[in-house]
Amino acid sequence: MPKALIDLIAALPEVTATSGDLDTVITAPVEEDNRLIQHGGVFVARRGLSVDGHKFIPDAIKRGAAAIVGEHEIADLAVPYVQVANAQEATGWLAAAYHDYPSRKLVLIGVTGTDGKTTTSTLIHSILKVATKGKAGLISTVSADLGGKTVDTGLHVTTPSAPQIQALLAQMVANGLTHCVLEMTSHGLAQGRLNGVDIDVAVLTNLTHEHLDYHGTFEAYRAAKGRMFEMLGKSFRKPNQVKVGIVNADDPNAAFFAAICTQNNIRIWGYGLKSSLPTTDVYDRYYFASTPNFSPDGLKFDVQRYKESAGIMRWSTVHSSLLGKFNVCNILAASAVANLFDRVNFAHVEAGISRLQNIPGRKERID
Repeated sequence: MPKALIDLIAALPEVTATSGDLDTVITAPVEEDNRLIQHGGVFVARRGLSVDGHKFIPDAIKRGAAAIVGEHEIADLAVPYVQVANAQEATGWLAAAYHDYPSRKLVLIGVTGTDGKTTTSTLIHSILKVATKGKAGLISTVSADLGGKTVDTGLHVTTPSAPQIQALLAQMVANGLTHCVLEMTSHGLAQGRLNGVDIDVAVLTNLTHEHLDYHGTFEAYRAAKGRMFEMLGKSFRKPNQVKVGIVNADDPNAAFFAAICTQNNIRIWGYGLKSSLPTTDVYDRYYFASTPNFSPDGLKFDVQRYKESAGIMRWSTVHSSLLGKFNVCNILAASAVANLFDRVNFAHVEAGISRLQNIPGRKERID
């Protein structure tokens, strides 16, 4: 999908300086690894924790890079150069522009939290696959379902790179998918790997102390998670698609994330294990479990929904082979997301949850 360089850099929030022909046609993807550069692509040189990517610019040009984006002042390059304040942040925007903003052509659900991200993402995906007759994709830290094809996403611990995310989303669009569930880690959010992703629903599972070796403080870790809700408020508005933040009301930090939604005029739904309704009037809807039954074979309970205009009603009956009280929470979050879409009904939710026998690498049974 050839694009002029000037069209790619138009996606950037800020450009410090440019040199060379900005009408240069880009015929290959944006990459931040010089070894992956294809002829006609863009190499983004950024400072890493241990290595400065600017040292690989000559190799990227030798491999056929048609343009370079970086942070240093550089003169007399053989190809056009774009200087930015933060190359890491720029990569996602450039990759999204190259692939023609694929997330704008999908209904996109983002899921973050300390625990339960992969399980909740997979549950939502399973429900939507039933409701859309297979036209729902998934990008998790385990794998990506692109519609008829599943690929490994790499490290199994964090969000894929920005170029990889945009390429996967573009493949979903090409395969005719309509929905995508995207697991968003704190590292991916903090490093801007999710820039250029336009989301419609933001889901928080919970928040506990983790990854402080990277983030430094709990407040910085929480702010990284909060970035997903900020993205929700700023994301491209898609026709006939409302934007909603869905928050675990039991979490001590729920008010922090709800406040971000309020500041951005985003509707807020809550869910939790408590059957009593939250005293706050922040939540437009609240989802909870009625008399959950736990057994070695799994879970059974009714998902109850409170809506101010309609009171309390049963939304679905859950039979799941997943185990544990924490999975009740994950299922409540997925059920709340499902209730957002008119095309999803009781039967879709119940079938989507019941067909999911286990989450790869998450509390799998061993006989």
